[in-house]
Amino acid sequence: MMQMLKERWQQFSQRERLIVAAGGALVAAALVFLLLIDPLMATIDKLDRQAKRKAKDSQELALVAQEYVVKQARITKLDQRMPVPPAQFSLLAFMEEATTTAQIRDRIVGMQPQAPIVVQGYEETSVDLRLDGVTLPQLLALLVAIEQAPYDVQVHHLQMKPKYDNPVNLDATLRIVTYAKA
Repeated sequence: MMQMLKERWQQFSQRERLIVAAGGALVAAALVFLLLIDPLMATIDKLDRQAKRKAKDSQELALVAQEYVVKQARITKLDQRMPVPPAQFSLLAFMEEATTTAQIRDRIVGMQPQAPIVVQGYEETSVDLRLDGVTLPQLLALLVAIEQAPYDVQVHHLQMKPKYDNPVNLDATLRIVTYAKA
């Protein structure tokens, strides 16, 4: 077979040999491109996309880590403001004291304690407080008294409606919540 091809090559003119050699080189170059270069370029593109995605994931992870550190610091700060287990903190008694301080104890229509709920290792105690005919400065004084509590006391819900007969006075509903370690 090789002998036959050599004879055939010898019979070609210089021009035909040049054309066959150029065609063979072109076919060889096409095969090298299709079998080596194109798959390598596809792999490089895929790796570039993966590198960009990993860089983006890394940035997102860094942001999540920062958020975690901030929230962990916040939890530590809140844990420091929680009552220590031997100390008893009564939210109901505190609210009576706060309303007395704000001089609106006579405006209490209802103070209803809710059943304690344990959420992720913390006991949530809440009180629903309804006030009738308070002024805005009195309500603000109550909120300041709640904010200055010795332990972490939060207002989760506050609803105010003006009274129809005297818009200066308000009907207010508050849900006050405190947490303790369970």
